[in-house]
Amino acid sequence: MPQEAEEKRDREAYWTISGVLLALAIILLGLGLYFQLDLHHQPAPLLLGILAGFVLATPLEIWNWGDPDIVWRVVSFQDRFLMVCFGFAIGLGALLLYGLYLIPGTAPHFGIKDFFVPGIVVGGLLFGIGVGLSGYFPGLIWISLGQGRRDAIYAVIGGLLGALTWSLIFGAARGFFWNTLNFGPITWATLAGFSMSDRLGYFAVAVVFFIIMFSMFMFLPRYPGQPVRQSCAYHLSGASKESTVWEEVVAEEMRKYPKANKFITRLTNESSIRNSRSIILLGIAFTVTAVAVIYLRQIFGESTTFSWIGAQIAYAINPRWAAANPYWQLFGGLGFKNGVPYDKPFSEIGWEPFSDLGTFLGALISSLFVTRRFMGYRRQVPTLWARRFGDSEAKRALGSFFGAYLVLFGARMANGCASGHILSGNTQMAISSFVFMIFVLIGAWITLYGVLGLRINKWGFRK
Repeated sequence: MPQEAEEKRDREAYWTISGVLLALAIILLGLGLYFQLDLHHQPAPLLLGILAGFVLATPLEIWNWGDPDIVWRVVSFQDRFLMVCFGFAIGLGALLLYGLYLIPGTAPHFGIKDFFVPGIVVGGLLFGIGVGLSGYFPGLIWISLGQGRRDAIYAVIGGLLGALTWSLIFGAARGFFWNTLNFGPITWATLAGFSMSDRLGYFAVAVVFFIIMFSMFMFLPRYPGQPVRQSCAYHLSGASKESTVWEEVVAEEMRKYPKANKFITRLTNESSIRNSRSIILLGIAFTVTAVAVIYLRQIFGESTTFSWIGAQIAYAINPRWAAANPYWQLFGGLGFKNGVPYDKPFSEIGWEPFSDLGTFLGALISSLFVTRRFMGYRRQVPTLWARRFGDSEAKRALGSFFGAYLVLFGARMANGCASGHILSGNTQMAISSFVFMIFVLIGAWITLYGVLGLRINKWGFRK
């Protein structure tokens, strides 16, 4: 295919999927309001979670967040693109969430996590260390699996065992990690003196929160050392035509994904007018879907599924023992009648297993037909890992396994993950989620600097 025709095809694929995702996101939000106002706060059907997971996962796959190399660069602030986009999503999401909350009769499923200091701090640190080793958040494991990454298989196994370990020790650990210094589900609006019933007060705080987060999106340049005129505000307005392409990463991605959509590969690795203006549709679709989930009265999270899978396996082996587990009992429906356990563990779980299935499918379909990054589960070692530890697949398998183990153990200890805490929780302006995010970054920075040898907040890598 001639180069010009290929670029046109790749560009059209990007804009087509962006428009489809935005339309699906708006439909989900409309359904959320319908379930609120017409069906009197009825939770959405569980199968709808597949669609929600699909819409949330596809932008992340397009941005290539399933690639550990990208995650490590982002978390170390070598590349601020996705951090800035999350600021956009969190700020705009809070404004939309609490703006719709002003509508009389709405009662979204707020999932604001309690701020229990030991669990949030220690869990966040362990989570961050795990990200530094594996390059995966819980939801990204399913995305990477959809992209056909072999090391994601080891991450799934490690994540299942990490979640199971917390389930087994929860009865003994709860007193310290969850009950000590537990300040409850407080938010930035709580600290400003507003109760949840004060809808206008919450919206006013959300406006301030939006301005702060949106300003970060607008005025923080993508790469360290860049001037402000290389930020989204200048690019969106056309005030600056300067552009920067991270050619090293573009070349690296073309080696890893030789059939990749070249337009998307360059687009996602540059700071330019084209990048800033093209990312808006995907960002809005992602944000609207995250808010829609809350109005559909379902749980927004990716790590709970790991605990759910462990509970089902345990129940199949020993129902009485599984039904008596203190952690699994938190998710409802467990009990004994005439000495026999009834209902399975997690019998009152929301749609998380279905939304994770949608996450996997979104990444699979996107990587096959849009970005063309599908890797077919062939041998693979991330570039940054190989620079530090060599190309041994066994070493990478251990890093992926043990890192994911810590990620899921820390997520369950903190009662939330990147989805339930960092994105959904911060959209709801939860203090626990903000503190969790800070300690995730601290744990990741310690690991990235000390173990992988990345320069924090600088281009390049330590030799």
